[in-house]
Amino acid sequence: MQQWVIILLELSPLILGGVVAVGIWLATRRHGTSLRGRAGVLAAIGGLVPVVVSCLYSVLGVTPQLLAPMGLDVGMAVQKAQFVTPLAAGIIALVMLCVPGRRNPSVSAAGIARRTAFTFLSAGWTVALMAMVVVTVALSLAAGLASVPDQAGNYALFRFQIGTMGAGSTIYGWYYSIPAMFLLMMLIGTAWAGLALVARPPLGDAREQDAAVRRTQSRNIAALTTGAVAFHLAAILGSLAGTASVRVSFPTNTAGVVTAGSPFAALGSFLYASSFVATCLGAALCLGVALTAVPRTARARQHTVKTAP
Repeated sequence: MQQWVIILLELSPLILGGVVAVGIWLATRRHGTSLRGRAGVLAAIGGLVPVVVSCLYSVLGVTPQLLAPMGLDVGMAVQKAQFVTPLAAGIIALVMLCVPGRRNPSVSAAGIARRTAFTFLSAGWTVALMAMVVVTVALSLAAGLASVPDQAGNYALFRFQIGTMGAGSTIYGWYYSIPAMFLLMMLIGTAWAGLALVARPPLGDAREQDAAVRRTQSRNIAALTTGAVAFHLAAILGSLAGTASVRVSFPTNTAGVVTAGSPFAALGSFLYASSFVATCLGAALCLGVALTAVPRTARARQHTVKTAP
């Protein structure tokens, strides 16, 4: 029973994010456009991929004994893959969303208006994604600069002084951040390519409906990309919270045994809470993408959409 409680606690941010996603969908189901056919199926699968991967990763992280009979060191594998897994899952999901749908535009409806990758994407999504990326890169650089080589020569160690004594702990250093930032660039590049694939083909006969579908697809790409970065950021924050929580005890001649922590120990609780919020955000965004495949009400299907650009 205790093991199930631990699993539920580990999955609680994902569950809360799912509740938020469903609540937003219910509140907005009378407006907007749902995706049908192949586009809807791929949106549903793509939106679920990062959440399912995060769920499996969380369960394996607290129950390493599940794969112990196979001789796998799950603990070490989890530590090495926790930062790149969300980004890799996001890239796979984006590839699904970037699969072009069937379009058959007429000559009269094609139009000559120039469209860019951001034609059907609101500025708010672009700002939100860029802000998430900037925060992630800033933390990666800060943690990388604070890291020093460990016994294996990997920049994954954080050393600090307590009086005349030194102590150390693992940290999200260059050993972890450089491969992750490479995948982050791939994720952003894939998102840009997907937005371009959605925007550039000529509009179909039903211009307004086609434009509405493209706005939904562009929003899905931005939301899924932001969600994948949020999952990655949650892993970084959780790792830094663990580094901040390190405590070292040593004996003294006058005060007995003294316990001290890292220089940023006061930020431990804030980092844990931020990691929880980032995981909730990632789950809500990705599940929101999956929910765009759910048919909306008849009133929503009759809702007037803006004229295509």
